[in-house]
Amino acid sequence: MLGWAVKVVSSALFLASVVFSIPLAFDIGGRTCGLAFSLALSAFYFFYSLLRLATPEASRFRYVLVRFVASIQWLVIASLLIWSLSKFSIDSNTDGNLSWVARTFGGKRAADTSVHAWLFGSRGVVESFSLGIWDKLLSWSVPVFQLGEGFCSLLVIQAAGQMTKWAVNRDGGDNWMVNWPVDSVETLSDSK
Repeated sequence: MLGWAVKVVSSALFLASVVFSIPLAFDIGGRTCGLAFSLALSAFYFFYSLLRLATPEASRFRYVLVRFVASIQWLVIASLLIWSLSKFSIDSNTDGNLSWVARTFGGKRAADTSVHAWLFGSRGVVESFSLGIWDKLLSWSVPVFQLGEGFCSLLVIQAAGQMTKWAVNRDGGDNWMVNWPVDSVETLSDSK
């Protein structure tokens, strides 16, 4: 029982760290910082999921590697947040009013000393292009998120209504969905 409680608390704290770190990046570092952090976090979890899918379940290598990556997730989230805040914060944003297309292909890259700096440097083509595409992808997927949120809210309301109906009327409701011990179900039906 204690192991289960520790697992629940640990999972809740981990979920809270992910859920609260993304708005923190947007609030403290600005839009570019939040986009960079969410993109880096998505890339990390994409590759973590790919690792779990690509390796056989019975493999010792997979077990060790997956456990290692799972145990350092806290450190990865904090590191990505610090990295995005230091690299993409509002203070370093000199042309924040321009769109990513204008920043990338606007011709104001004369200060770059080489092609490498133009491509991979601060506010370079790769950075502007990847953050711009990520921004557009998130903007266009807002209706999908809103539909999913509405559907989940509907399911929660329906489940709460069924549980309330069962608690008030004691008519059994959907008690087959709950894993009750057999003795307690017989006791409930005998008390009617």
